[in-house]
Amino acid sequence: MSGDRPIRVGLVGLGNSGWFYHAKAHLAPSPHYELVAVCARDASRATAAARAFGGTPYTDWRDVVAADVELVVVALPHHLHRDVAVAAAEAGRHVHVEKPMAVTTAEADDMIDAARRAGVLLTVHQQRRFEQDFQVLRQMVADGAVGDIWHVEVARSHAGRYRTAGVDRPHVGDAVLDWPHQRAFGGGISYLVGPHPVDQLLTLLGSPVTVAGRVHREPGEDVDHYIAVDVTFASGATGRVSVFRRSGIAPPRFAVYGTRGALLATNGTEVIVQPFDGERRVRGGLTPPSVLGTEIYAGLYDAIRHGAPPPVTAEQGRMVVEVIELALRSAERGGTPLPIGRAAEVG
Repeated sequence: MSGDRPIRVGLVGLGNSGWFYHAKAHLAPSPHYELVAVCARDASRATAAARAFGGTPYTDWRDVVAADVELVVVALPHHLHRDVAVAAAEAGRHVHVEKPMAVTTAEADDMIDAARRAGVLLTVHQQRRFEQDFQVLRQMVADGAVGDIWHVEVARSHAGRYRTAGVDRPHVGDAVLDWPHQRAFGGGISYLVGPHPVDQLLTLLGSPVTVAGRVHREPGEDVDHYIAVDVTFASGATGRVSVFRRSGIAPPRFAVYGTRGALLATNGTEVIVQPFDGERRVRGGLTPPSVLGTEIYAGLYDAIRHGAPPPVTAEQGRMVVEVIELALRSAERGGTPLPIGRAAEVG
């Protein structure tokens, strides 16, 4: 509705994600949102964001929660998500949190419980479920293009160690960030990149049953620079997510195996369909992955203003966290499969 007022937003965190993926890409240019508070630990960073995007600058997230905002967007290091989200919900603010929702399912449960008690919306920024090649592939699966799906592989590779933000682009700054490479802060490639392919796998195959994991760490590090997550599903299908901090040669993004053929997406611009009894076809001309998030913020607006279902629910974000948490626990046990719903018991 054109007459709806914009949602007043407080943004907590102005690093790679907060600055580029939230403020610059969506919150500042959108008529549906008004940035009224921006927060960073570094006062100069907060002031620069206020000049670039609007709003009052703060260095303490508590001041943002106490400000006249309807929605708090949390784009902080992973181990800080829980406390800000719970406090914001308890103050009656809707909450949108960067992926991963939290580091543990216990933290995610605290966030969900707080939002439920307060009657506010809690959502997660899993925007890569809207990548175009994934959307095309998902529709082909739904249409039965290759029959019943029995196995799916999703793979991603980052470009090395996580760096500070550059002037105009994320992750291209001069310095390497400390917290993404420390386990105590929810670092490691499993939490930094893993939530996106895990979310895509769950979106394709539905309810997970068991999870097993394998990791590789570089000498002297306590976080993973590679993780393999093997999931079995209630349907009987299986899936594997492989995530590399640096792979050298990028693996195919998606490989889907069905009873009547296979689907393959290599570089984000096409999906290959190979039936067992038919000619190979290619759906090309797809937009490669970029910042994304338009669908997330449009859906979030409709959810807050009109009561529509959110594009990503808190429960979906929680399941991603549980799969990753169990995969890491499984890796510590030599790859033993662990049942969904038992994360707290095996911690």
